Amino acid sequence: MQYMIPFIIFVYGSIFGSFFNVVILRTPKHESLVTQSSHCPKCMTPIKPYDLIPILSYVFLGGKCRHCHNPISWRYPFIETITAISYVIIYFSYGISYSTLIGIVLTSLLIIIAAIDIDTMEILDRFQIMILFIAILNLFISPLPLIEHLFGFFIVSIPFYIIAYLTGGIGGGDIKLIAVSGLLLGYKATIIAFFFASILGGLVAIYLLITKQKERKSLIAFGPYLCIGIYLAYLYGNQLFSWYLNFFN
Repeated sequence: MQYMIPFIIFVYGSIFGSFFNVVILRTPKHESLVTQSSHCPKCMTPIKPYDLIPILSYVFLGGKCRHCHNPISWRYPFIETITAISYVIIYFSYGISYSTLIGIVLTSLLIIIAAIDIDTMEILDRFQIMILFIAILNLFISPLPLIEHLFGFFIVSIPFYIIAYLTGGIGGGDIKLIAVSGLLLGYKATIIAFFFASILGGLVAIYLLITKQKERKSLIAFGPYLCIGIYLAYLYGNQLFSWYLNFFN
């Protein structure tokens, strides 16, 4: 019985992840999320319901379209799997609580934001507004003082804005994302989120430069690393911040 709830959360997470794939693909193209049926992007053949089972259909089909046999992008099962796993981790961290519900909504938006930013180098405002909405709701249940959430809104976004103004090296979407997420997290966890994002982004940038997949002046989407940092900070940010302070005391 103790494994039933995580299993159910995993299943529903994979189903939501399947829907997120549709959102990620269609939203930048301004296509409807509800009126168009799922179809193969190569041969445009409608996909039957039995081929839309999250994760499993990809495995059973051998990663290829049933009709045209062209490869199906690995990203579809990846998004489904990472969504499911992320939901389960949140549940193990917060149990059955409002924090779990907020964490699941936040994670969903972060996954969508990260994937669209990779594809388009753009973070859409509608998803920032959704995070702002849950950040405001979270103020009513958060154990942190209100002032910590308000500081979280500005603690990284203001330096980001100054850097963007002086150099143009940071996009407006990144500034908005860390601002609204900072309001949700509080300033301590926001600092941790920025730390994770900087480390991950820096390591990937170095790798891409060494392997010559990117040039020194090439643009690299920072949003996905911010999303990972925000997710980790929602789970562990305040604990890590306290650990860091105690470590040097």
